[in-house]
Amino acid sequence: MKTTGIILAGGKSSRMGTNKALLTIEGKTVIERIVESLEQMVDHIIIVTNHFSDYEFLQLPMVEDKQKDMGPLAGIEAGLSASNTEKNLIVACDMPFISIDLGKYLLTLLDHYQAAVPEIDGQLHPLFAAYRKQIVPRVAQSLSEKQLRIRQLLHTIHVKIVINEELTAQGISTEHIYFFNMNHPNEYHQAMDLIKTKGGGSES
Repeated sequence: MKTTGIILAGGKSSRMGTNKALLTIEGKTVIERIVESLEQMVDHIIIVTNHFSDYEFLQLPMVEDKQKDMGPLAGIEAGLSASNTEKNLIVACDMPFISIDLGKYLLTLLDHYQAAVPEIDGQLHPLFAAYRKQIVPRVAQSLSEKQLRIRQLLHTIHVKIVINEELTAQGISTEHIYFFNMNHPNEYHQAMDLIKTKGGGSES
């Protein structure tokens, strides 16, 4: 079954002070790093953004939020609505070191669930997670009711929460670097330090 990777790049990056997706790590923008990783996991890639000109250089399909200023849930709705595949992997644009092995595994879980979301050391990661296109009506309903927290959405669909032990049993690393995201300038500096100490990049 074909799959799609959906990069959520519609945020304002207000805490970072600049577009975090376009920050560079070892000569590549964060979003380029994400695209390169997704190309090893999925058949198609879509970028959800309200600023098309920022990402034209990637030469990938782009869509904008149907409902503005409603956070990541609106991006999920836009991306899933635009996708031509049932299985989709959502990735936030501020995660430079995503795990290829984990992404592939989450997509396989969509054979039996409407969503597959990792929970690492007690922290849920709904913006590096797999979702079936069929949940679009449920997402739209949540938006219409102004219930914008993704956790609330997950209570209304058939979701698989994937914890450390399950991933370890599958031989998938749960190291912090694979779930690292950047919101503040100090976290960008942390990302630079991480890539120096860990060798950086996504696992194969």
